[in-house]
Amino acid sequence: MRSCTLFFAALVCALPAALRAQPGGNALQSSNILNPNISAVGWLQGEAGRRSGVSEPPPAFAFKEAEIAVQSVVDPYTRADLFLAVEGEGGIELEEGYLTWYSLPGGLSLKAGKFKGAFGKFNLTHRPETAFADRPLVHEAYFGEEGLASAGAGLSWHVPNPWLLLNLDAQAFTLPEAAEMPAFDKARRKDFLYIGRLGGYYDLTEAANFALGGSCAHGAAGREFNPVTVSSSTLSSRLYGLDLTLRWKNPRRAIYRSLFWQTEFLWSRQEITAGSYKNTRGFFSHLEYQFARRWRTGARYDWTQFPGGGAAHESGGLAYLSFASSEFSRLSLQGRQVKKADGTRENLGFLKLIFNIGPHGTDPF
Repeated sequence: MRSCTLFFAALVCALPAALRAQPGGNALQSSNILNPNISAVGWLQGEAGRRSGVSEPPPAFAFKEAEIAVQSVVDPYTRADLFLAVEGEGGIELEEGYLTWYSLPGGLSLKAGKFKGAFGKFNLTHRPETAFADRPLVHEAYFGEEGLASAGAGLSWHVPNPWLLLNLDAQAFTLPEAAEMPAFDKARRKDFLYIGRLGGYYDLTEAANFALGGSCAHGAAGREFNPVTVSSSTLSSRLYGLDLTLRWKNPRRAIYRSLFWQTEFLWSRQEITAGSYKNTRGFFSHLEYQFARRWRTGARYDWTQFPGGGAAHESGGLAYLSFASSEFSRLSLQGRQVKKADGTRENLGFLKLIFNIGPHGTDPF
């Protein structure tokens, strides 16, 4: 009996230490280890100025969107991610929802569900979390307001090599209508959008690194009816992209100074009629400098043509000053000027406020 008493006394003494050793640090958190991480990013925005060609301009100040993220491991080999966009007017949309299987044979990983296509770097960032109150003109012209995202599946492979971190992605999506993604147009139910991307990452020094990537997308551009043969054929559209991202952040002074530069070029080859193509292009370049612990300033330049639109183009620029009270909230004052295709100029001012609750941060890497 005495030995049993001593055993249970030792067990009671050891239990708190075992709980402290669990991820989370205490009994309450260790019991929460299998629950998903739940986060919310709020996006409030004010706008001043007149938009050209818009009959109903947006309100002067509005709650644009609340992004709800639910993320968790399903088992040791699978992860689930859900992102819900709750708009200020009350609409709810599944922005992304997918499963990722890691450690497949051959070093592959598989993603399936609705997610953002791996075309360039900027497309992968959710709208509230970008530095801008709008989207770059070239991304809006080719991918629409929401960016390139749809239901599909994709394989990812870390390419073994001794020089840099290299990743290869191959994805297939159901093709949305042209109104949602102007660079492509669903012609038949079986039409898919195929995306391939090769991206590399390299540390130049302990303070500087760069990422370089090339992307290609192939899909339908609608259907053409031939009255002579009384038949129709599917037109094709191809989109190519090149992106470069440079970062500098001295680890000894990381909270005070940093520099970020990102540039993306896009080329489109869209079939207008059978055997007849229109080639268009566009790009944006974004530079941001952190000059104090909580302050950053940045600028972006845009130039773009329109898919299948010939020589018509738009150009413009955006500049901003942002203040981050912490890593969980940021306030940004922005000004934008755009020269439209018809020669008119549009001048707008924005006040963008974002905040985060939960582990899903507001600042992407």
